[in-house]
Amino acid sequence: MSGARHAVRLVNATLGNLPAICDAAGNYLKGGFTLASEQPAYVRGNYNANDAGFGTPNAASAVIADATTLLSRSWSDMQSLLHPRYYNNNAPVSRFASTSWYRLAIASGKNLSFPQPNWGASQDFGTDGGVHNFLRYLETWNGQTSHYKGSLVSFYYSHYGNGSFKCCAIVYSPPTRDYSFDTNFLDPQQLPPGTPRFRDVVNLSFTQDFRPQ
Repeated sequence: MSGARHAVRLVNATLGNLPAICDAAGNYLKGGFTLASEQPAYVRGNYNANDAGFGTPNAASAVIADATTLLSRSWSDMQSLLHPRYYNNNAPVSRFASTSWYRLAIASGKNLSFPQPNWGASQDFGTDGGVHNFLRYLETWNGQTSHYKGSLVSFYYSHYGNGSFKCCAIVYSPPTRDYSFDTNFLDPQQLPPGTPRFRDVVNLSFTQDFRPQ
């Protein structure tokens, strides 16, 4: 593939819309959905949840991507095209988010850090944004809440979503972050499809055997 890379956006994945096999009580048994992409991924809420929050039947779900951005359930492509910056003339534009819910594991990339310049850059400029900005945003949240339940893994540096982290008046205003770990992932049978697995190899000792064979 030549030229600019594209991105993947996940939509219409509210509670009950992801593939899963559940018992009569709505508890997850197997199935689920995992997106794996070398490109950036955009997840539009509500995802594996609804306006009432995290419920059943939910599906074991994951995104493995170059970078992951959460879009609220109020995301508008038109407003994004009209207002490529979240601030215009020091006033927030009409790219307003609404409280949204996301339930999935995310393995994604982060940005390289570099020495902070001395020309009055924000305190976070030059960093990767920290774990609280590992999930990326593009909207004006204005006190709205991003409810995230899952597991976050930083495996690598982003190759495509690799712009420097910009705080507070250029790209987005942060939501009230309600992040929690999904304890379903403590059960190996409830991990999303294709979850990377590692085995520990413990070298205790070795000896050389010089006996003739």
